[in-house]
Amino acid sequence: MPKILIVDDEEADRLLLDAVLTRAGYQTVIAGSGEDGFRAFLNEGVDVVVTDLEMPDVHGFELITILREFATPPPVVAVSGTGSIQLHMAESLGARWTLQKPVDPVLLLDAVRRALDETQRERERLSG
Repeated sequence: MPKILIVDDEEADRLLLDAVLTRAGYQTVIAGSGEDGFRAFLNEGVDVVVTDLEMPDVHGFELITILREFATPPPVVAVSGTGSIQLHMAESLGARWTLQKPVDPVLLLDAVRRALDETQRERERLSG
């Protein structure tokens, strides 16, 4: 079962993302800050990261940048309630998909599915 890391400092947003993803059959790991999200990434072996951008300790931009440094970085879905400029910046830093808050569950599931498909194709390419 694919494991999705949810990183968001807002509890209501974490709960919504978790509910949508677990109902769809994904296993979730939840972090309430960018720092905790990075630790969870290191410890949990996640397949996709869904991260908020506006967080007080480690900003979502920083988290995306740090994750891109790994040999096989996870695909990142960035979410933000602050506007499209931040979402475009997240894409330029390496986020594969971006979603505006409040997150539409259908769009979230589509982005996660596409991220998992992309990861699978990359694994097949590297192994074959």
